[in-house]
Amino acid sequence: MAAASTMTGSVLGLGAMGYFIDQKMGWPQYGVLTGALLGVVIGMYELYKALYMKDGDQ
Repeated sequence: MAAASTMTGSVLGLGAMGYFIDQKMGWPQYGVLTGALLGVVIGMYELYKALYMKDGDQ
């Protein structure tokens, strides 16, 4: 459950940050796309950690 909320939050949060950067700089949707993709990468990493790493692993 925590991994799913982390993925959702990271995609939405970074996508929103990208949107505001796009609006400020006058760019097309490059910031939204970059933010959302970065959010997916972070979310997948957190999901991997939740599923495959034990408590003592780093």
